[in-house]
Amino acid sequence: MMKKHLLFLVLSIILLGCNKETFFAGPNSFTDDFESYLNFEDLLIEDDVNWSYTQQTYDNNSITLSTEQAHSGTTSLKFDAVVSSEEKLSKCSLAKQNMAFFEGETVKSEIWYYIEGEEELDWLFLLDLEEQTPIGAGPGIRVANVGTENYGVVEFKFKNGNLTQEDFSFPRNQWFKITFETLLSQKKKGWVKLYLDDQLIIEEQDTKTLPKDLLYNLQGTKGMYTSIEIGITANSFSNNAVIYADDFSIEVIN
Repeated sequence: MMKKHLLFLVLSIILLGCNKETFFAGPNSFTDDFESYLNFEDLLIEDDVNWSYTQQTYDNNSITLSTEQAHSGTTSLKFDAVVSSEEKLSKCSLAKQNMAFFEGETVKSEIWYYIEGEEELDWLFLLDLEEQTPIGAGPGIRVANVGTENYGVVEFKFKNGNLTQEDFSFPRNQWFKITFETLLSQKKKGWVKLYLDDQLIIEEQDTKTLPKDLLYNLQGTKGMYTSIEIGITANSFSNNAVIYADDFSIEVIN
């Protein structure tokens, strides 16, 4: 029985590897300006028509449609998260799953943020591109606000070596745009670029941007990305955080 099971797994991996785009088909673009919803529940209707799920790891964390701040129109999303503790990270985020971004494609995501207040928010994560798994999420790429100077970092969850840029700060109490682009590659043939208000602040060429295929590992990946997460994907250990998000998009551009 064990031999048959192993043979099935091996054959499945081979077949799925050869036909990945057929077996894991999904949308490769999505936009949202948060203007068309009557209430927050409309964001989470069945079958991932809009968004897929929220993470709110503390009872005091909240995500709401808000008219307090808006980049365009009248409405944005407000994310309010308490500080993280040693026992549990504070997450307050919104994710869209069952998308399909394959090796060799260039993925571009844009979002406008407004970070309220002047308090230190060291390692405030703002954008995660990753692979959904039965438990948690597979290793991907994340954008964070780091340090007392609020500079940008691109973090890789599947390899060592973060990319940092201390000469540019994420502003406070005003809207700013994050643009993240990456050429997906499991070898050192990919690249990443991070823009702040259309100015390139971080770039790395000839780098690995996808982890290896691990189809039957609960924390592994299919060698592709299927999930985008926005908001406070993990709060800092420094202070409570309140941010607003507006005019989100993600797409394959070639």
